[in-house]
Amino acid sequence: MDILRKTRFKQKSFVRFRFFETERIMYEKDFISLYGVGKEDNDYGSGFYTTEDIEKAREWAWVNGSDKSAVCNQYSIDLDGLNVLNLDEHGTLAWIAEVTNHRGASDEFTQAVADKLVEMYKIDTSKADVIIGYRADDSYMNVVKSFLRNQLSVDEVDRMFRNGNLGQQVFIKSEKAFDRICFEDYENVSMDKDSHYGEADAKARREVGKFLHNREYAIQIDGFKPAGLTVKDVISTQYEYNKEYGCYLQEERANERNEFEIDDR
Repeated sequence: MDILRKTRFKQKSFVRFRFFETERIMYEKDFISLYGVGKEDNDYGSGFYTTEDIEKAREWAWVNGSDKSAVCNQYSIDLDGLNVLNLDEHGTLAWIAEVTNHRGASDEFTQAVADKLVEMYKIDTSKADVIIGYRADDSYMNVVKSFLRNQLSVDEVDRMFRNGNLGQQVFIKSEKAFDRICFEDYENVSMDKDSHYGEADAKARREVGKFLHNREYAIQIDGFKPAGLTVKDVISTQYEYNKEYGCYLQEERANERNEFEIDDR
């Protein structure tokens, strides 16, 4: 994503096209993005979801397209002067808080936990024009649900998303950013049943499902307790993400570290 932040250039991005999505309309061969008409319960809210990874775009098109056709569109956007927010720089809890704030949780208990997490760890995205972060499909939302049930640690959630090869999505959020989207080209994605595009997604779903099933069994039957920070820890005590070390510290310890670094200089 470093190229994306070099805002002097026009960086090409790719997006899956689904005919039932209302934020895009088709006029002859031009695909136009419309501001303010998407669903609010998507990962980061209402907006335009893209990726810089052409293979991921093709895969998402294959998974979400109709039985007969799917289209992968190519766009460019001039990022000069836009506020680009990368959620990776704010830690896993900020990402979970952002997603659950829009998607919600699956039941009353996990919703109460999610609300507390949002209150404590959601960062302000109101001024962001573009947001970069993980893509959360339904199978990986089950990872978030398990975390909210105190069945996974923060580090385990982070590893599962990184190892799951889900890809990063580039979310076009503001009207200012929408005005800069330029349609470049499109390609038809083969919907052949023998295509490899659905394999990675299906494999990831199976592996995640198996792991979460085994974890719940271990907790319920064997009394297993996840090692590391769990949701119980982070909603009972405020933690702060340390970008330099890529880990969470209790707020008091984080302040002590900052004071030490100031004194040391």
